[in-house]
Amino acid sequence: MPTLTSHLTSHPQTAEAYTRATQSAFLSLAGQGRLPRPVLSQWLSQDRLYAQAYVRFIGGLLARLRLPVAKAADAVEWRVLRVLKDALDGIVRELAFFEDTAARYGLDLAAGPGEASENSSAGFGPNRVTEAYVDLFDSFGARHGGAQAASVAGGERTLLEGLVLLWATEKVYLDAWTYAREQGAGREGGKTGEDLDGGALRREFIPNWTSEEFKGFVDEIQGCLDEYAAAQGGEGVQDRALELWKHVLQLEEGFWPHVNLQDVASTM
Repeated sequence: MPTLTSHLTSHPQTAEAYTRATQSAFLSLAGQGRLPRPVLSQWLSQDRLYAQAYVRFIGGLLARLRLPVAKAADAVEWRVLRVLKDALDGIVRELAFFEDTAARYGLDLAAGPGEASENSSAGFGPNRVTEAYVDLFDSFGARHGGAQAASVAGGERTLLEGLVLLWATEKVYLDAWTYAREQGAGREGGKTGEDLDGGALRREFIPNWTSEEFKGFVDEIQGCLDEYAAAQGGEGVQDRALELWKHVLQLEEGFWPHVNLQDVASTM
């Protein structure tokens, strides 16, 4: 029987959505060093808000975890605990990394959306897609019900669903930035100092988001999720996981800003 994650990644209903979520024009330009600082700043500002909500999300999953009293330390619940600890440690480092890198490259982490953005709203704050992500993360809060929980899962959130969401977001993020890195393969000989963002993406962000350490983290989440799902079983697990997977792919597609390729064609 296939694992839960292999069932999701191979599902025929999500193949096209996965491509759209991981292969946008924004990512292509990012990998080539062709994103101007203002565009990168606007996106990083949203990603930082996402990361802050991620902290609460992990806290909600920790609140749902029940460690075994009598079982050995190799019980799957202990593996879940280690994964969640790694996730929390990682996001703390990530937030500090954002601050440090933004300061060194002149990026604004409170940049409002551009006038032409479909997600724009007055002043700085989460755009519509980021707000939907924040709501989704917060639906896993320790004491949260809310419309978002009901709309996607049809009831109270579970730890298993939270692990699906954790894996889905990190998996898509890794694959998206791996795609971006591949788009810049032909420009590796160029000086990153000539990049429109001063080299922030190709020197700092993309290596961080495609590192072996991050790949190992995503692999461990996947293994942990598959083991926990096999142990939990239960009716409707795959269906609920598929709905979450589809929802994440939809959000990720919208999370990448729309960019006009013609506006940056002269920088090639």
